[in-house]
Amino acid sequence: MTREVSVELQNVDKIYDTAKVVDGINLTIDKGEVFVLIGPSGCGKTTTLKLINQLIPHTSGTILVNGEDVTKLDAVGLRRSIGYVIQYIGLLPHLTIEENITFVLQLLKRPKKEQHERALELVETVGLPVEYLKRFPRELSGGQQQRVGVARALAGDPQILLMDEPFGAVDPLTREQLQNELLSLQEAIQKTIVFVTHDMQEAFKIGNRVGIMREGKLVALGSPMEIINSSDEFVRNFIGHGALFDALNSIPVKQVLSKDIPTAREGETLTDKTAKNGWENIFLLNDQGVCLGYVPVENLDSTRTISSRNMVPLPRGCSPDLSIKRAVEEMLYNGRAWIPVASEDNVFQGVVTFQSCANLQT
Repeated sequence: MTREVSVELQNVDKIYDTAKVVDGINLTIDKGEVFVLIGPSGCGKTTTLKLINQLIPHTSGTILVNGEDVTKLDAVGLRRSIGYVIQYIGLLPHLTIEENITFVLQLLKRPKKEQHERALELVETVGLPVEYLKRFPRELSGGQQQRVGVARALAGDPQILLMDEPFGAVDPLTREQLQNELLSLQEAIQKTIVFVTHDMQEAFKIGNRVGIMREGKLVALGSPMEIINSSDEFVRNFIGHGALFDALNSIPVKQVLSKDIPTAREGETLTDKTAKNGWENIFLLNDQGVCLGYVPVENLDSTRTISSRNMVPLPRGCSPDLSIKRAVEEMLYNGRAWIPVASEDNVFQGVVTFQSCANLQT
């Protein structure tokens, strides 16, 4: 598969007077990736974000957006083509929610009908009732306003979305809900997202990859597990002793599924192919792919026919998006070595085991 790059920084510096706030950053962000920048206050992460859409011009180096040098592009056009979400949202209080969402489309002089249809589409996309379009920002909660901010950033259908601590100003419960909604939304829209945060758990939960900055430099880069395994003393001190649990609390079980397990339909006969990988149970599926239960191999009669008569009810399962940490807790609490995983429409996805969690690849 050909790798598509959305954003590339090549030896990028930003200098204010004599202070180098971004120092020799080299970074490639793939199309459709959620990339998170994190680091101590003043490390240069927000400045780096703003260099991408040239809200702040860089001093030296090269920044490419979709393969084009940003210094050769119209700055206003560049900013309008990239979605931008900030912590305090920045909704215009005198405009309705619909007018806020379509603000960029108004600047682009799109037809009124197109603006309205886009507002209808986006307000539902971010999980708000359509009737909220006629309300004003003051009539919405902080979490609801943040959803409007995301909708506004998506109005022009940008391929790149910059998010600067977007959930930092809401309460912890709302923050978790917004994180989950962003992940669900990303599965549908597949944008390239560059996300700045100061929260390590949020970084591990949101990011496909995480970059840690210190004094303007990018000192660590990789998946959450690669960051955890870093031998750099600053990185280890920065992420803290609980980082592994933060990572396991942010990595979904779909990344550690045991899919190569024996499954069968009612009336099938046990064969070498059916009983594989040392499993002592055969998982019985119906024609819709729903797991009805499991049949222990030792319960089969002499014909070796797999039947619901010998079936054991399936224990409580989990969704593919449940965190590994929660899944392990579930197994420990219920004294089980595995739990089944099913999609929202109850289609069997596989099982999670202690061994599959222990084999998590970096």
